[in-house]
Amino acid sequence: MIIEILKSKAVAKSLLEPNSEIDLEKAFQLVRDMPYARASSRKPETIIQEWRGTCSGKHYLLKQLFAELGYHAKLIACSTVEQIDPQSVPGKLREILEQSNGRFVDVHNYLVLDTPQGEMIVDATWPISTDGVGTVVNQSFQMGVDHQIACEPLECWEIPENQDPQAFKDKILSENFTPEELAHREAFIQAVGEMMSASG
Repeated sequence: MIIEILKSKAVAKSLLEPNSEIDLEKAFQLVRDMPYARASSRKPETIIQEWRGTCSGKHYLLKQLFAELGYHAKLIACSTVEQIDPQSVPGKLREILEQSNGRFVDVHNYLVLDTPQGEMIVDATWPISTDGVGTVVNQSFQMGVDHQIACEPLECWEIPENQDPQAFKDKILSENFTPEELAHREAFIQAVGEMMSASG
């Protein structure tokens, strides 16, 4: 089970006591606080082993963890166009944003969790360590209380259970944005991951 792999890795990293159990809140916290950076694949096992992920990999993993804990969650994809002041970010990130006049496009992933209190938005994208640098950090997990989504959604889609979530996301990206915008997106996400890795 994925939850056992997560527990073993968290114990090895001294993030969890060996006799501790992982519940919904702890699963969320552990995944949220993984550094924001691309892993070599988005498979849940890889995200845990490399202890990093972006919005897609983190939420693919979290959906499976919630399922193993007995809770169903829907995986959501939403398009977004953000305007980021290049002067608000350092180094390479600033250079990349200056090339697009601060425009950043993406398709973001988050979850909608079924709870006894009703549906709950869950967004584990940004770790606590990034709080205060302009990211949307969801610090707490309270059953039934929506998290803030880490972007301003334009259009949202529920990813069907029988479809590959990454293929679904890539299709939305290609249908909504130009190759130039997607190349810029890729460079920006890569640079953010490098910056996070260097600071971590």
